[in-house]
Amino acid sequence: MNSKPPRVALKPKDRAKIFFGSLLHPKQSRRWLEFVEQSDILHDKLVQFPFAHSKIYRPYLSTRLDCAQRVDILITHYRFLSAFGLSDWVRQASQQPVQLCELSCKSGAVAALELSALHEGHREGELCLRLIYKGEYIFAASLVIFEQDGKPCLMVGRLQGKATEQARELVREATRDLYSTRPAGLLILAARHFAYLLGCQPVLLVSNRNRISINLWRRWHITSNYDQTWTEMEATPRPDGNFELPNLAAPFIDIEALPSKKRSEARKKLALLEAMFSGMADSVKAARRS
Repeated sequence: MNSKPPRVALKPKDRAKIFFGSLLHPKQSRRWLEFVEQSDILHDKLVQFPFAHSKIYRPYLSTRLDCAQRVDILITHYRFLSAFGLSDWVRQASQQPVQLCELSCKSGAVAALELSALHEGHREGELCLRLIYKGEYIFAASLVIFEQDGKPCLMVGRLQGKATEQARELVREATRDLYSTRPAGLLILAARHFAYLLGCQPVLLVSNRNRISINLWRRWHITSNYDQTWTEMEATPRPDGNFELPNLAAPFIDIEALPSKKRSEARKKLALLEAMFSGMADSVKAARRS
């Protein structure tokens, strides 16, 4: 089998990465390129996403992974999605985001959950859940599927919003409009339900220590605190330094435990989350039938 990559227009620095990477990791280079050639999702995607050539040589998902582990995770991810019947859906999401569901906000504004693949947040995952509010992208979570103890699990390798002041104001506005649901929390709930729909358990969450940040300047200026976020979500710390949460079949709010004056708002919030979960389930079912 020909394991050479297809001819693509590569920048000199990318060509250098591939050249030296293939010298340092010849076995893993062959494994990855042979898999790409056979994959019904990836076989022609290196032309569109040339960085996928070299991603196995660079830090990916967690600082704890070596080249062989990166290849294992990437192959497992795409094999799983193909076996699950989502190849066409993922290929579509690599061209433009596919909408998972729409959400009716308190003000009457519309929010939406979208899924894109391959090109966004490519150091932290292969899929990207994005929250759109009033037509603007305000928050994103990068995801990848791999095996743990022989069973599929889903990992969140990135959770972040846009850095502009306008986007931060939209996040504050969206939080109020989504019945006091923070966009970051909403995306993690969506990721947990996505894991449930795919039969993945648990949901892993990258820690501050293990997160990917190649650029030293960017690392010095990171303000988001993943460990604090996961702890506030009652995630369980793991021996590898990451965190985990169970997948989620349905949202739950203990309405009766709340003061009576807050119950009406809580019921509306629960209805919003139930609509999100239902819309996601319908989208995944439709994608598998297509």
